[in-house]
Amino acid sequence: MNSTRRTFIRHTALLAAAMPLVKMRLAATVSNASTTSVPPLPSGTLLREILFSPSNITERKNCYDRFEPLHKPPQNPLMTAQMPWEKSGIAWGSVIRSQADGKFKFFYSTDFPGVQAGAVLVDNSLQGKSNCVVCYAESDDGLVWRRPALNLHFAEEFPNNNIILTWASYYNDSPSVIEDLHERDPQRRYKLMMFHLDPKNRDLNGCGLFVSPDGLQWTFTGTVLPAQDAACLWQDKLTGRYYAFLKDRLGNNRSRLLSYSDDFTNWSEPQWIFTPDHGDHEGTNFYNQSAFTLCGRTLGFLNLYDVTTQTTWVELIESADNQAWRRMPSRPRVLQPGAPGTYDSGGAYVGLAEPILVGDDYRYYYYASADRHDAADVGGNPKQRPSLAYATFRKNRLVGQQTEHDGMFTTLPFKCPGGRLFLNFVCTGELTVSIKRPGYGGDYENFTAADCVPVTGDHQRSEIVWKAQRSLDALKGKYIRLKISGRNVIAYSASLEQ
Repeated sequence: MNSTRRTFIRHTALLAAAMPLVKMRLAATVSNASTTSVPPLPSGTLLREILFSPSNITERKNCYDRFEPLHKPPQNPLMTAQMPWEKSGIAWGSVIRSQADGKFKFFYSTDFPGVQAGAVLVDNSLQGKSNCVVCYAESDDGLVWRRPALNLHFAEEFPNNNIILTWASYYNDSPSVIEDLHERDPQRRYKLMMFHLDPKNRDLNGCGLFVSPDGLQWTFTGTVLPAQDAACLWQDKLTGRYYAFLKDRLGNNRSRLLSYSDDFTNWSEPQWIFTPDHGDHEGTNFYNQSAFTLCGRTLGFLNLYDVTTQTTWVELIESADNQAWRRMPSRPRVLQPGAPGTYDSGGAYVGLAEPILVGDDYRYYYYASADRHDAADVGGNPKQRPSLAYATFRKNRLVGQQTEHDGMFTTLPFKCPGGRLFLNFVCTGELTVSIKRPGYGGDYENFTAADCVPVTGDHQRSEIVWKAQRSLDALKGKYIRLKISGRNVIAYSASLEQ
């Protein structure tokens, strides 16, 4: 019996390497390998993912939160200001990968000289001195970018330009774009939110919403959300609901608000989600944020700006329901500014779109500034203007739990969908999984740590089996908790597959 199980796991590993769901090889180390042939099972269906993020964990022993800092590749910066209509640099923007044609598409803000009537002080700089525009670039690989000659606006002043949106304003900022796969109307396939300060109509001040069939021709919907600049639009791809992360001030501190909508027309009243607390100080500001899903959990990148040091960095945050958000207990800085004089030495500002999976790595495109925030008041360094950069993290390996010596942790209860259990982990010793009942119920019979076949090594997808059970089908519909135990384990997530 043990010999057959061993061979079953080995052949399942070969099958997993070919499955589109994963690119990593499945492996599980047990003693006394056998060469008995077992027919492979058909490809599976993902039933449930469990991310081992801090708010998904209950009891722990010799176990700590684990965060992986984002890695900055040497290709940075990917795109710098080169055109006469990009005076202020390549600023706030969204990089998406279209589900329609597979292209990487970049929507960004910039400006060029063109004084309008009047001016408004926004933060440290006087706005109204330039024409603010939104531009479009595209790429086949996400690394080499081109500006298509669109000539939709300002064609006489700037022949062959890539400007896609202009709106007479003191200040337009942070164009945030999504490709809406839930939308049935092809004329509203793309959606954009952009902050706007109107020189004539104060009722238009705030975050204006636009729609487009192709991401190039935009129509204003007439909806304006109440906010200051530095905002972000996100859509939950599972439900289709839209979320607007907005900025306002609590006292003198920039803080974050949330509004949501099911139809992109009727929006909830904004509510605070991030304001300074007892762990912050008077210089703490929450500048912007973005959101994304990872292993069934909603995470986000929160921009912090410290007025006292003029430093800007990115923290990892999470939410269980997309509405109540929390910072991680250790407030990990997963993306920090670079060394003095580098392209992002002044600040690493969040990109306004989700990380994009390319191969076995996620790419997160962000807004990089060589000048600190207050440099806008004096004009900054004209030779090193803001640019597009990116940072990476391994597939599904951004946050997890780490044991030292013999440690353990247990997840929150969830309803078991059945299926086979796979684990994403690194372990130098042996790892076992037991399935616990909620509360004080103890382990389910035949699913104890003693019943579990130990695994070890570095695997993004390693199957977990027990001596008398190869799946969790016997527990389907019941509330369960996963208990991961082992020596020197880094565990990121679990998946249940049919």
